[in-house]
Amino acid sequence: MGRGPFSHAGYRWLWSGQLISIIGDQLFPMAVVALALGRDGSAFSLGVVFGSRFGALALLILVGGVLADRMDKLRLMMSSDVVRLAAVLLLITLGNGAPLWALALITFLMGAGESIFQPAHDSLVPSLVPEQTLEQANAATNMLKNIGQVAGPAGAGLLVAAVGPRSALWVDAATFAVSSLTLLMVGRQLGERRRPAARRQESMLAEAVAGIRVVVRMRWLMALEAMAVVHVLLAVGPWFVLVPLIADDRLGGPAGYGFVLSAFALGGIGGAALAGLTQKLFRRPGLWALAAISLFGVACLAFAVTSSLPVLVALFVLGGAGVQFFDVLKTTAIQRHVPRALLGRVFALDFFASFVGMPAGQMLAGLLVVGADQAATAMAAAGAVVFVTTLLPLAVRDVATLGGAGTGAGPLPPDAAEGAPLPAGGGKAE
Repeated sequence: MGRGPFSHAGYRWLWSGQLISIIGDQLFPMAVVALALGRDGSAFSLGVVFGSRFGALALLILVGGVLADRMDKLRLMMSSDVVRLAAVLLLITLGNGAPLWALALITFLMGAGESIFQPAHDSLVPSLVPEQTLEQANAATNMLKNIGQVAGPAGAGLLVAAVGPRSALWVDAATFAVSSLTLLMVGRQLGERRRPAARRQESMLAEAVAGIRVVVRMRWLMALEAMAVVHVLLAVGPWFVLVPLIADDRLGGPAGYGFVLSAFALGGIGGAALAGLTQKLFRRPGLWALAAISLFGVACLAFAVTSSLPVLVALFVLGGAGVQFFDVLKTTAIQRHVPRALLGRVFALDFFASFVGMPAGQMLAGLLVVGADQAATAMAAAGAVVFVTTLLPLAVRDVATLGGAGTGAGPLPPDAAEGAPLPAGGGKAE
């Protein structure tokens, strides 16, 4: 038995395939930003386009979670790749003349594909590695996402500035084919273990409600999800619309926007790695997780503090590190405390909390902010919201230990809330 997650072939294939796919994924939003910024009413166009993607996630993520628990996860993930490949090819066909409604529709399809992929992916990981290596596996996965974000936005921004968005989109399309091939290899490694556990079939609504009951029971998770909803509505949603506007005015357009996003992702690599190495040292990991996520407020304040690119890069690195440190601790706690047969639904609800307020936040930012100066002021207000609301979950006792020993909540039993017992050996991948 190997010591780390990369000693397991299934996880190696999953990680490698998503490395290629995630780098390509970063090209899509940069290309869309370039297409939307050239229009009259750029802020409104960005709000509509990005709101469409996150609207799809908010509408369909719960469906994706139910499907992940009742169907073959790998087939769902490959179906997601097909949907997103079709969306990218459609945008390539339409090119620079794509109307706003078409951009919104294509971005909606990208969000629909994500809603299928994400719950299946995160609920698959515990089947690929032993329980004791979950921290390292989640850290490696989060580092992977940030590696793609470091290379993707800056490279895409330069490519879009040099030759236009269509070249970047062709690269993005190719990465979905690579992802599907590596998922086939993951399936070969899992063999019989890839099949969903046998259980009684209920309606999708009933199964979604069962997942909600689990989250409600886990008081620490409920508190963190409530915090996430507020952050997304008042800080993260506006961020996606306002930061491109500020960068276009003060940092030279798409290339500058790509560089500050890459700095945020670079910090995330360090934050995820630190969480994977140190999580077991924390008696109260929730305190450290909340302290880390408060650093996102620093990134929100960045543009109100300075227009210096080096200073902005440093502040974005700090914010990215905090976000990914928090995410690794939270994801691992969910995987350890939720029955295997309910993981897809619980992760879907986690994603739902992360996206449900996104369309409203983006649309409000697009409608209320008309220039870079107003955008910087709005982001400063968002930073203040982050700092204040990060303290509130501590009123729930379980949050300090993320459901660990001494909270009175503890992990759910394997057969709780319709969950099937774990397979022998905890579903470890050999």
